Amino acid sequence: MPQRKTWISLLILVILGLHALPVVSYQAQAQTRWPFLAWAMYAKSYPPGPIQVAQRRVLGTTSSGSELEITPVLAGLTKPAFRNTYLVPLARHDSAAAQRLLNRLNRGSDSIVTIRLEELTLTLTDSGVVRRDHPIVTYHAPRNEALTQ
Repeated sequence: MPQRKTWISLLILVILGLHALPVVSYQAQAQTRWPFLAWAMYAKSYPPGPIQVAQRRVLGTTSSGSELEITPVLAGLTKPAFRNTYLVPLARHDSAAAQRLLNRLNRGSDSIVTIRLEELTLTLTDSGVVRRDHPIVTYHAPRNEALTQ
């Protein structure tokens, strides 16, 4: 029985010792924080305060007059790539991003002539949820492209 306790104690010490391995290996890369902080979900902490969520939706109007929601799948991108490449720049009123999105989408027969960005910010405060609607931003395709495609 005492020999079994010794082996269990040694196993626990080995497991605890292995926790120091990342600290030693990260020191070579000038890591000054605890090793699990290398992952962004732990390293990027936010100060206390209200929580904000931005909801954005992109709608397109085709040359035939129909309206459709422009999604990452329609653009052929993943959600993060669509958000970073188009949604965030459109929210910052980047007309070049709108033009790139129109060029990407207008490969079909019924071209999109207008892109409309609808944005809503929800803020969680001590008193409840505050809703703030942003002005709708509309981007138009240049006339010559709308006619030729």
